[in-house]
Amino acid sequence: MKRRYWLIAFLILQLANTEVAGQLLPNIEIINALKESDRHIANGKSHLALVQLHQVLQTKEAVTDQSILSHLYNNLAIVLARYNNFTAAMACFYKAGSVESKYNATKRGKRYISFFSTNSNYENKIKENIVNDEILELMVQDQINQKELERTEEFESELIQTASIVEAFLDQKEATHYALALLIKQPIPGQKNTNTGLGEVGHSFISLIKYNKDQSAVCKTFGFYPEEGQLIPVNPLMPKANSVIKNDAYHTWDQLLGKFVSKEQFEKVLEYIDHNIDNEYHLSDYNCSDFALTIAQLSSIQIENTVGNWPLGKGDNPGYIGQSILAGKYTNLDSKTKEGLFTCSNNLFTKTKK
Repeated sequence: MKRRYWLIAFLILQLANTEVAGQLLPNIEIINALKESDRHIANGKSHLALVQLHQVLQTKEAVTDQSILSHLYNNLAIVLARYNNFTAAMACFYKAGSVESKYNATKRGKRYISFFSTNSNYENKIKENIVNDEILELMVQDQINQKELERTEEFESELIQTASIVEAFLDQKEATHYALALLIKQPIPGQKNTNTGLGEVGHSFISLIKYNKDQSAVCKTFGFYPEEGQLIPVNPLMPKANSVIKNDAYHTWDQLLGKFVSKEQFEKVLEYIDHNIDNEYHLSDYNCSDFALTIAQLSSIQIENTVGNWPLGKGDNPGYIGQSILAGKYTNLDSKTKEGLFTCSNNLFTKTKK
């Protein structure tokens, strides 16, 4: 009789082990694929990373560990941001739940040649109610079909009607989430410089996103510029000009800092844009960085040490803002911590072959 019980117990144990092994095997393959995507992200090989992540996304139903899913969505957020697909990137950041960021850099002299974020301590907070995975898969496949992560310097930001930004969000659709991304193009990536010495000062700009209940989304990416065509361009001696707004959807960037915001915060941002978007441009007092930082502040994002000096002037500037983001000198004022903020760097400025 005892032998019979032992035999039954042994068979039950074998079945349990077989089931566990069946669950672990796909997870191990997925973990290895995610590690491979980590390496591609670190080296700026966004296309290869996206191919790996797309494969994991297609097999995610086999995943039993929520931290693996969090890792997947966080990596997707980084790569999709590098494709300037901020709608998908912020949605993936939301799906990833809470993660703890760590930063790694490789320096060559004073210059960061590779700067990226990795993550640890994934929490089991997978959130699905923003963009469903069927739509996300289509977005990812569309990016893969481009084959290469194209540099966007060749795309000139075009003038847009200032009223069109606010009007785009008045789509009469019920919203589920709102997000914002602050994007920084430094004069010299990875360096705390206000300019290159050859007139290039960088750029700060904003991406606003509204996610709707019907799974549609509205995204506007734009920046504040001095009007061109003047006899003498804006300079420290003549710092004023009329302002214009340009579509920066294809503008390159080095650092990104994003956050989901409340409806009230989003409406405050739209109100500010509506009333201040035609303000006069001033190189020291109200430039592209002042405009972008004010919108970030209305969204409860605080960034330290954003003011730098240049000949005959000083003020907020992309070089200093970018370095503060790299150094983690920012706070989510809603939580009084860094929690709830998405940050990543765009390795387009590295010398690594894509």
